[in-house]
Amino acid sequence: MEELLLLVQSYQGWIYLLLAVVGAVYLRAAWRRYRVRQNAAFSLERERADQGMGTAIGMLVLVGAAGLATFVIATFLAPAVPASGRPTALPTVSLLASAQPAPQGTGFAAATPLPQAALDRAGCDNPLATLTSPQDGASLSGVVSVTGTANILNFAFFKYEYIPVSGGAPIPGSVWRAISAGTKTVVDGELGAWDTSIVTPGDYAFRLVVTDTAGNAPMPCVLTVRILPAG
Repeated sequence: MEELLLLVQSYQGWIYLLLAVVGAVYLRAAWRRYRVRQNAAFSLERERADQGMGTAIGMLVLVGAAGLATFVIATFLAPAVPASGRPTALPTVSLLASAQPAPQGTGFAAATPLPQAALDRAGCDNPLATLTSPQDGASLSGVVSVTGTANILNFAFFKYEYIPVSGGAPIPGSVWRAISAGTKTVVDGELGAWDTSIVTPGDYAFRLVVTDTAGNAPMPCVLTVRILPAG
């Protein structure tokens, strides 16, 4: 069901265009039937015109209902789909990283399987998909404001995640865990917050993933932070 909602959101422009074309066809048919009825000399002609006009009006009502349903899904239902229900596109791979491809046939379900490789921070150089806070190497505690920019071409959504690290690389067998996500572009502003009090103290990698409507994503902005004990 979540996949269907996201599909409608992604292709809402084409859906509106198709509905507009179909609506125009049946509106023209209704008008023609109305003119025929106005000029009809016999009751049989008027009856047939009424039937045709009723059919056209009925189709127009269905088109309008489909357009309203598309609007509700794209505006209210699809944005409410949690981050765990959204697919994570594979980011652009840096030639300097020795990452192995993620297993095929697996979708994003609150945690992204991680190739065992050193972290690559080059994605933070992209001004359209970058973090400004927290900063690389920062020590964090409590609720932390997450700020930056998520404003790539054909923007669809962004999410930010964390993973435990050791020696500058993710701990073997660990996975990226989603914290939160958003469906509106942000330019040098607040992306959300991270309650670090529910995270075990230690060293972590933290990244921002920004995805477009085609499911493509530039290299994530990745940095490392240290979570301090609460209190």
